Amino acid sequence: MASHFPEKYLNQWTIGIVLLAIIALIVLLSVLGIPPSDACPVTVCNSTCPSEKETSPLFTAPSEKIAILKNPAFTGQLFAEALTTEPLLATPGTQVHMGFWSGKGNHGSMLRQLDAVNEGPAASVTPPNRAIWDEGTTAYYDYPSYTKLLDEHWYERASALNGSVLIFGKAYTDPHPVTFVDADEIWGQYSARYTDMAEPLSKATGNPVKVWCFVQGARANRIFYTYELPQLHIMEQQGFVQVYFAKNPEADWTKPEDWINGTANAPVPL
Repeated sequence: MASHFPEKYLNQWTIGIVLLAIIALIVLLSVLGIPPSDACPVTVCNSTCPSEKETSPLFTAPSEKIAILKNPAFTGQLFAEALTTEPLLATPGTQVHMGFWSGKGNHGSMLRQLDAVNEGPAASVTPPNRAIWDEGTTAYYDYPSYTKLLDEHWYERASALNGSVLIFGKAYTDPHPVTFVDADEIWGQYSARYTDMAEPLSKATGNPVKVWCFVQGARANRIFYTYELPQLHIMEQQGFVQVYFAKNPEADWTKPEDWINGTANAPVPL
């Protein structure tokens, strides 16, 4: 049956349908927590996800990387990167918060805590509150040093088969073979230097850093209990941090009853 719908209105109708479809897609992505761009937020990606877009892998030698990360000077580098994203972290009076997580399901709880501090009423008081974690001050990869770790693909390289490394579906030959022990050491040392940032943060603001840990069900041999907790204990003894462990995934930083205080009372790991 022939259509009697005028062509000009048909074209307008088609354009309208396309625009509605685009708007619907944007709304859907927002609901899912996926921005309408090629950015890759932590909230929807795992640790092997590219920071902004797929880049050529960096095949740094593991021994070279470990030496860089073990150097206390790397903490100063991370501190400078943190101040670039949020200068208030070095403003006298600011109350800085640091987030830590380990174990299944705790990542989202830690990010919720980050948002509660940075976007809640405490962010606008004088002096303000500001929260960070090892990747930055938002749920995105803010620190260039963290982005570089991702671009070096340590765990993918540790999974090489017959000398071939598969990264984003493309095979590479790694000139510097990596073991899982290397990968854990690299991520662990990075995390330890992030933990050490509590010292310059505390000295700059004049306040001990409040540390919020979501580690229920975490394993003893992973990054938090192997690298971060020992450093937190040192920072605590020196007066640079006040450490709190969430009793449950919904713990609210404004409710003291939701938390266990002190590194000596850390939950027993699996």
